[in-house]
Amino acid sequence: SLSGGLLGLLFTYPLRQKMIVQDKLPYADGAAAAAIIRAGDEGGRQSRTMLSAFGLGALFAVARDVLRLFPAYFNLESLKVGAAKLFSFGSSISLIPLAGGYLIGARFTLAWFLGAAATYFVMVPYLVSSGFFSDKAGVLIEVSKPQGAGIVIGAAIAYFITAGVPVFLRTAAHYAEGRFGKKMGAAVLVLSVLLVYLFNLSLPITIIAVVGAFFMAYIGARITGEMNVDPMEIFAMIILLGAKFVFGFGVLHLALLAAVVCIAAGIAGDAMQDFKTGHILGTPPEHQLAAEVAGAVSASLVMGTLMLAFAAIGFGTADFPAPQAVAIKEIIQVDNLQGILAAGALLGLIYTLVAEKYGLGATAIAFGIGLYVPIELSVPLFAGGCARYFIDRAKKTEFFRLAAGGLIAGEGLVGAAMVLAAAAKFFGI
Repeated sequence: SLSGGLLGLLFTYPLRQKMIVQDKLPYADGAAAAAIIRAGDEGGRQSRTMLSAFGLGALFAVARDVLRLFPAYFNLESLKVGAAKLFSFGSSISLIPLAGGYLIGARFTLAWFLGAAATYFVMVPYLVSSGFFSDKAGVLIEVSKPQGAGIVIGAAIAYFITAGVPVFLRTAAHYAEGRFGKKMGAAVLVLSVLLVYLFNLSLPITIIAVVGAFFMAYIGARITGEMNVDPMEIFAMIILLGAKFVFGFGVLHLALLAAVVCIAAGIAGDAMQDFKTGHILGTPPEHQLAAEVAGAVSASLVMGTLMLAFAAIGFGTADFPAPQAVAIKEIIQVDNLQGILAAGALLGLIYTLVAEKYGLGATAIAFGIGLYVPIELSVPLFAGGCARYFIDRAKKTEFFRLAAGGLIAGEGLVGAAMVLAAAAKFFGI
């Protein structure tokens, strides 16, 4: 966590000028956060809108999850039965994808939904009725997941080749020119030494981890700016495939490599959202960077405790399905490169090269994610994107941006409280 987080920040900060100031990428969550902060500072109608949406999101999460999943904390066993019946459709129902779809916009949510529709309304019925698979689960595991992951991998590679390499050439000069660039080089060297000695990694694995974090931090930052989604585990898959089939590393080292690259890409996308907020509000970026470093360090110190609590329940279960972690596990343990994954990568690469020519951006990545993400998430996301299209035409974008941000913050806060409650229960607090 510490190595991946700091590497992500070191490699992302110099991209702020290009992606946020010059290219003006939307970074929808960052823009929404700025709107929420302004509303809170200014008070009045904007503040009431945001706080009302925040309360609605929190109440929805309490009704859906807290009373349903943690009745023992309230000693309401009878309520458990009633809530279980009332919310039998499961905790996948959420306001967050609806509000998130609004923030993302119509283009990418449409591509995402088309991917989901292709899986659930075309691929699954055809393959089951043709006798290739006996049930829907087999299609999702054996076909849609590797195909969708392959499309995203191919699209990410193409996107980096077309958009990343030119920026990196200029960014490298920026690293060398500035005072921060020299300090960054020393910090990367220190982190590399720590990776070698603390985790007993070989020098080749450490080099791949650092270089992988460097490349994937760019892709994570760029795609988050356009799509408001950071599929960081997909970026780790790109590095894993090369490390596994070219260098033949073992399972433990591959898992550590995936962790460093995933966290670096994830931090990159998240930090750029924060830098977008700061840019809108006029916050000095150096101050934000210091806060980001403090957050990465403090999070790395407590992450192990939370993961132990979750591991006691078990990953890959109904309570914690962790589909992306399962996908990475399959890549780490697979003996050969699946043909369907390779075909998907080729399709994603070709699609992205064509899409770039016509200004469609990273829609291939959205389509690929839609292929394997549950449709329960894709439908409300698409509904939010459609709402954004019509609201934009009615010129009410900012009002509902506040509302969407409030819904996400309210439901997210209750979710964070549930995580802490689960950890406290695990450790007997």
